[in-house]
Amino acid sequence: MTIFLPILETPRLRLRKLTREDVPLYFSRLWSSEAVARYMLWEPHKTLEESAASLETVLKRYETGESCRFCIALKETDDLIGIIDLLRFDEETKSCSFAYMLGEDFWGKGYGTEALKAVIRFAFESLQLESITADHMAANPASGAVMQKAGMVFSHVTPGKYEKHGQSQDAWVYTITRQQWQQSHISGNN
Repeated sequence: MTIFLPILETPRLRLRKLTREDVPLYFSRLWSSEAVARYMLWEPHKTLEESAASLETVLKRYETGESCRFCIALKETDDLIGIIDLLRFDEETKSCSFAYMLGEDFWGKGYGTEALKAVIRFAFESLQLESITADHMAANPASGAVMQKAGMVFSHVTPGKYEKHGQSQDAWVYTITRQQWQQSHISGNN
């Protein structure tokens, strides 16, 4: 699926493509953070160069229309506070998944929910998808709370899906369909 990535705006956020100018905050707020990496399947970057190389891969994928990774930036300053990525597109079922992360200083302030709602709207309105499914490690219930606040519904648990530091982690799975999303807008919940 080839994707044109627009700028999405919410009351407090601007979701846009990443740029090379984002590298310092991409590294300091996300990729080098032990707290952020705690519930991710990667280990923190040790150097700015590692994060710069990671970002270069994303920039190349933008050129081919293969990346749907948004920089989550504060509207007032345009400073990166996180990323949110639509991925694992299935053209047959018109579905995808997503992943997101926020810098630790921005947790618990509603930014994740605000960004996710904007990306869900984009997926259903612009990409014409029919469903979105995502999961989180059971040890990270705050991630599930973000999904629920964005209108997603708990679906099931996938036992032992992830492994982190040699320990098996269950995954809690959430979904939202286009119909559920449309209903929530008719009833005024989103």
